[in-house]
Parts: sequence; C-alpha cells; structure tokens
Amino acid sequence: MKKIFLLFIPVLLLFACKKENGSPRVETTTSGSKWDIKIGSSYADVYAQVQKSGQQNKFTEVDIINQKQVFNKPEEIQQKFKFYSMIMLQKNTAELGGTSIIYDGSKITSITATGAALITKWPRDATDETAFHENDAVDDIYNKLLAIYKLPDYANYQIILAYKSLSKPFDPDMANYNEWAFYITQYPKPGISGQYYVRLLFKNGKLSMIRSEYKESEVYN
Repeated sequence: MKKIFLLFIPVLLLFACKKENGSPRVETTTSGSKWDIKIGSSYADVYAQVQKSGQQNKFTEVDIINQKQVFNKPEEIQQKFKFYSMIMLQKNTAELGGTSIIYDGSKITSITATGAALITKWPRDATDETAFHENDAVDDIYNKLLAIYKLPDYANYQIILAYKSLSKPFDPDMANYNEWAFYITQYPKPGISGQYYVRLLFKNGKLSMIRSEYKESEVYN
C-alpha cells in the first residue's frame, strides 16, 4: 500500500507541469551532520533534530518506512493515534480512499469522505453523540471510535493511521524501524524546483547514515 502521507506533500500539487532534469545527485553522510541531523544520535534525539530541521527547511512530516499502518480495531491504536494526524477508515485496504479524520493537537480540523469531499459529520447515519464532527476534541476520538465499531455496519472497518506530523511528539514505535525519510523542496533559481529526498538509516539504535538524493525540475505555472 502506498504511504498515505505522500498525499500531503504540497510540492506535488503546486505546478501544472514539471519537467525533470537529469538523474538525481546522491550524497551520503556517515560522520558529522547533515541538515542539522547528527550521525550517532539516538532515535529520540534524531526526531528532535528532524523537528528543528523541518522548521528551518520548511517540511512538516517524516515517513517511517515499512511502519505498520493498518489496524483492525480501535484498541490497537489507543496509545498511538495522538502521535499522528490522520485516521482513515475504510471497509478494506483495496478501496480507493476512505473517510479521513484529520486532527491537530487539540481538535478534528477536517473530515474527508471517499472522493475527497469535505463533510461535517461521519458516519452520517450515526447519532451525534457517536459520530465524528469537525472541531470535536482529540480527547474524544478514541471513545467515538469504540462507539462506531459497535455499529454493525462499521464493525469490520479497517483503521489506517498515517501522517507523522513533526508538530506531534516522538512515537516510541518509531524506534522499531531502521529507515525514516522526508522531502525538502528548494527553489535555486526562477523556474527551477530542487527536491531532496532524504533517508535516515539507523543501526544498533543509532543514526548511521544520511542519504540525500537531489533532483531539479523545470516548473511551469
């Protein structure tokens, strides 16, 4: 399944036409630091460094490669969902899209139905006490999930947990995965977009390598 967070990379939506120039330039760092991220740092320290780098380089999320994203019941995400920014609910992972609940640190900021239409309530046929609404408190999300899963029509829905926003705290589960990644977009000159695909590789609990792939594209508004 494609990583859900890629849907949120703004650079993919900015331009009507883009022409890539040449092969990526690759740089590997195994000592010192790159993007203010230090080789030899622990998982938690690297996450703090990535948060700082994100502020400086204008990126807002990190991808945890091969991290488990699909769950079958609310209890499986009770301790995890507050570390992320989106819950998608769908009948099965073969579906294209699903209902997305997007939230910040305090409240639900939007609800998107299949087909990307914004809605104010989901499920539509549930009572107001059970359903999700825009501006519901994040603290209410888990209990509402429990209530929705008691409804026969939704008992077998799958939960996809995604979008590791850098505004959220470190998830200890991130230390179970040896590769993280993020994108940095820069504009070195008019009409040119430069994008770095940065991979962070861990070994024995420490950051061992930073691999940056850079590619420029011509852009047309």
